[in-house]
Amino acid sequence: MATASESPPAITASDAMADPSIPPFPLLDDDDEGTRHEQEEEEEDPLPHGGVLELPTVDLESPGEALPAACRRLGVFRLANHSVPGDLTAKLFARARNLLGRTPFSDKHAQPGYFWATPALAGLRVKDVSWVEGFHVPLARPIIADPPPSDELAALEDLAREYGAHMARVARKVFDALAGELGLDADKTAAYLAEHDGFLRVYRYPPCPEEGHLGMEAHTDSSVLSVIAQEDLVGGLQVLHDGAWRDVAPGAPGTLLVNLGDMARAISGDAWRSVRHRVGASRGAEARLSLCYFAFPRDDAVIACDGSRYRPFTHAEFREQVKADIKATGSKVGLERFLRH
Repeated sequence: MATASESPPAITASDAMADPSIPPFPLLDDDDEGTRHEQEEEEEDPLPHGGVLELPTVDLESPGEALPAACRRLGVFRLANHSVPGDLTAKLFARARNLLGRTPFSDKHAQPGYFWATPALAGLRVKDVSWVEGFHVPLARPIIADPPPSDELAALEDLAREYGAHMARVARKVFDALAGELGLDADKTAAYLAEHDGFLRVYRYPPCPEEGHLGMEAHTDSSVLSVIAQEDLVGGLQVLHDGAWRDVAPGAPGTLLVNLGDMARAISGDAWRSVRHRVGASRGAEARLSLCYFAFPRDDAVIACDGSRYRPFTHAEFREQVKADIKATGSKVGLERFLRH
């Protein structure tokens, strides 16, 4: 791996095509008549690049005012003193790198829970394809498939469930520390975070041979909160802050990254931020990995806040609306669908 002072070795298009593990992502010159390039010129992201953003760090054992302050200002922060075993995280990363990086795409594609480019590919323009692949692991139930998962995937799932139990503990502790600020009663505090019903996604950002691609398109999460472990604290994550895309600076070793999602924003009546973020494609010869845990409310939880500009809605209603919007338009509309009229 390149040091901080060195540029990582570049990967060429022929290198990518020769690697059987890399999915068949479309390249910029794969279009028929140059329409792809014309679209890019017309729809180029007008937002500037704003340099590096240092995130606040919250101590989970004594979050104090640092936690709600981070939620109000940015909606994304580092989490220290979380007690997630480092050896477990390392084992999960190693298993994921072996499974995703050494398995031919055709074999991975046949496995349950595997995704590539984007989970909502249907109906999207080519320029919206993300240079990412991974596995989606629901934590409340085992992956059931016919044929059953491979031994490699079954081993990954076992580690993911053990890791997910720690993520559920972390998510609950974070949310309980925030619930008091909003004056949530015990019933709402329990209903607004069904931490054990969350899911884990193992993301791999394969080496990309050319500029003009994103590892993950710009979006907000639909969760209450998402907890992310980044392998070797590598870069790539950008957040939209003060009208510009800012590179998230690496955190201290062993810290986690937490960002709030749309449900947290609705629960707080916009007091907390739901940060818009994206991930740059890997430009070096090595892929980047991350582990992302997503926690949601119970399906029947009614999301409501006094004085909110959003009408009350259930999490199930929000989820179905997101699915309908993605099917119809290729992207999520989100909370704007639930504004009071």
